[in-house]
This record gives sequence, C-alpha cells and structure tokens, in this order.
Amino acid sequence: MDNFQTPIKNKLINNVIQIPPSPLMKKIGFGTHVVVYEFERSPLPEKSRSPWAIKKLIESHKQQDSAKTANKRLKAEAEILRKLNHPNIVGFRACTKQSDDTCIIAMEGCTSSLGDLIENRLDYLGDVPFPPNTILKMSSDIVNALDYLHNEKLLLHGDIKSMNILVKGEFVICKLCDFGVSLPLTKAGEIDKEKAGEDVEYAGTPHWCAPEVFQDNQIITSKADIYSFGLVIWEMLSLAPPNMSESFEESFFDSSIDEKIEPRQRPPLPDVDLEPEYNLVLEIYFCCTIVDFMKRPNAQNLVKVFNQIMDKK
Repeated sequence: MDNFQTPIKNKLINNVIQIPPSPLMKKIGFGTHVVVYEFERSPLPEKSRSPWAIKKLIESHKQQDSAKTANKRLKAEAEILRKLNHPNIVGFRACTKQSDDTCIIAMEGCTSSLGDLIENRLDYLGDVPFPPNTILKMSSDIVNALDYLHNEKLLLHGDIKSMNILVKGEFVICKLCDFGVSLPLTKAGEIDKEKAGEDVEYAGTPHWCAPEVFQDNQIITSKADIYSFGLVIWEMLSLAPPNMSESFEESFFDSSIDEKIEPRQRPPLPDVDLEPEYNLVLEIYFCCTIVDFMKRPNAQNLVKVFNQIMDKK
C-alpha cells in the first residue's frame, strides 16, 4: 500500500486536492488489479462536501504485466467518463497520473454497489429475492443509462453486471460505472470498427456475456448490454452470479478449443416461490435474455416500457 499523499487536480474547482494514503481511506470495492476507496473530503467553510470514490491500481499489483492493461483501461475510462453527463451514470470528478504513470480517477461517491447489496441480502435473509418494486426501480434507472449510452453517446458499456451498478441510499437512484472496456457504436447499434479497429475484441465478464459473444461468427451490438442487464435482474432474484457451463468458460478463455459449443441459454429461475407480483419483472427478464439478439428489445424500447410502469406507481 502506498504511504504518501497523492495530489489530484480537480477540473471543476481548479485547485489541488490531497488524496490521503490508501490505509487511511475506506475500501469500498475492487476489481482485477484495481481498488476503489471512499474519500471523505474536508468541508468548506459553512458547507459540507459529499465524498468521492477514488479508483486506482492496487499497489502490490503494479509490477505485473497484466496491470499495464488495467492501467490502460483506467485511462480509457477517465476519457469516457469526462464526456458523459447523465443522472444514472456515475459522475466524473477528476483524474491524475502518479509518478509511475499509473492513473487515479475521482468519481461521484455512492452508498454501495448492487453486487455488495446482493451478497449482504443473501447473508442476512437467505434466498429471499429483492422486492419486485426494487428490481423495477433499478431496471428503470439502468435502461435510461443504456438508452443514453447507446443512442446519444453511441457507446456500448460492455461489462454490465451487479458490481458495476452503484446504489445511493435505499435505491433512491442507481448509476452505471466502470467504462474501462466500453466500445464505440454506429448509429445502427453495431460495433464501430472504424473507430475501435478491425481487431477489436469484446472484453466483458464471461458469466454476464450474451450468447453471441461466444459464437465463431461473433456479431456484437448494443443488444449485448441488454442481455447482460437481464442477468442483473436474475441476480436480484437468485442472489447469486449467473452460472455458465464449464465448456463455455473454457472456450471463452482458450481459443484453441474447437469443440462445438451449443448456444448459451438463459439461466433457469431460482428455486424459490415468486408471487404474481413478480410477473412483470419476469417478463422483462425473459425478453432481455432471448438467445437471438435480433429479438431482444433495445434500450429505447425498454425506456418506453418503464416510463409506463413507473407512471402507474
């Protein structure tokens, strides 16, 4: 762990903020080679200031070759975040480089990740799914974020999962985060290879990937995010990460495997009693996780559906 203070220039107020040493900040999340801390900022005279989330490489991992990829993704994420402005996407606050050229991102602070809330619920309540209204609130917020990304910013998130959804308070608002593997889209919703390069690869987390990601004739569109979003609904019902057959996982990481893999199917529903109040949640889950991506709804269609749903509540 680092034992020095890191200055970070805040682009909004044009001064230098001192980031405390990592041991003095609360760890609130982590990923491959990266860690996220809560940074409590000093109050201004007669005015409190909301905390920031500080995302940086894990100090002990910096010398690993794969950490270079993680740092490259941090820089790419900072460049993307500074261009985004939506209530359901985590806000960019600042970015800096350390003396070793590793990147630090300061972002809007949130209470917790949805992934943490799912784990906590399982620990304290067993296999009791989230209430349907809570699932619908999360879903409404995230499809609004996806509509903004896909249709206004022409961007595929590429790694939708519960750990990349932040929650403020008791589901007051949910926000997408982690744009390190995002890819540019065309207006037709396909990967823009002119911008991304002909050799571009989808790098999402395998257990949340859409079926088309695993096919030889890989066709990646904005509908890949929709499938992954459907699996987040499944997570809130099952309180577990989506399962995937061993053959799928092996084929994703080992391209030398030439065994024919059957198309991936949606995970079966958890073995719990889901009352009729869950019917709407289940309908959305099923339509978002159709194997044929052409038959899935797009984010714009889902926004219309959720506008009608939320208007009735």
